[in-house]
Amino acid sequence: MAIFRKIHTSFWSDPFIQDLDNDHRLFYLYLLTNEKTKQCGIYEISKKQISFELGYSIDRVSKLLAYFIKNDKILYSEATKEVALKNWMKYNASTSPKVVSCIKSELCSVKDRVLIEYVNGMYTASQEEQEEEEEQEQEKHKRFVKPNRDDVRAYMIELNMADLSQRFVDYYESNGWRVGRNAMKEWKAAVRTWKQQNNEKTKTTESFYKPLKFD
Repeated sequence: MAIFRKIHTSFWSDPFIQDLDNDHRLFYLYLLTNEKTKQCGIYEISKKQISFELGYSIDRVSKLLAYFIKNDKILYSEATKEVALKNWMKYNASTSPKVVSCIKSELCSVKDRVLIEYVNGMYTASQEEQEEEEEQEQEKHKRFVKPNRDDVRAYMIELNMADLSQRFVDYYESNGWRVGRNAMKEWKAAVRTWKQQNNEKTKTTESFYKPLKFD
């Protein structure tokens, strides 16, 4: 399966990137997009592989890594040959539940746990956004299930409206269970609205036909 990495257009207008020479800019872009990258922003890659793919000497690769470490853009573990990208989420941010799950799984396989502490702030900032999006998705996909006649009658009996249950079901069956132009979300709420409207109509009728009193 193909793997894609997103590079936001703002990458090129970033003040740090603009101050880099072409050599450093290419190296940083490589760290963000090479085939070893992972969703968590921490991945294993040796200096030898970087040297081979970019055509740089090992010594040059070491100096370039040191430059970005000094500028607090990456952290490299010599022991485990893992690199952590501090601004990974800046250019590859995602609040997709699947991506978040993937990130958690990848973090479990990181060998140098110091790297996780280094990038930890990248994920906590978007946690609230993630939870909010999940709630919105659940609400979005929640479907209205129309009640059967027995359910409606049973609920209306509780509200002393049994005589209106048939009329209620027939009315909403005819309009596709919609309230105005919108799909109905909660049929019991619609029943309670009917009860309120019926009570108000009854009061109005009783007031209109109230017998006149003559002294």
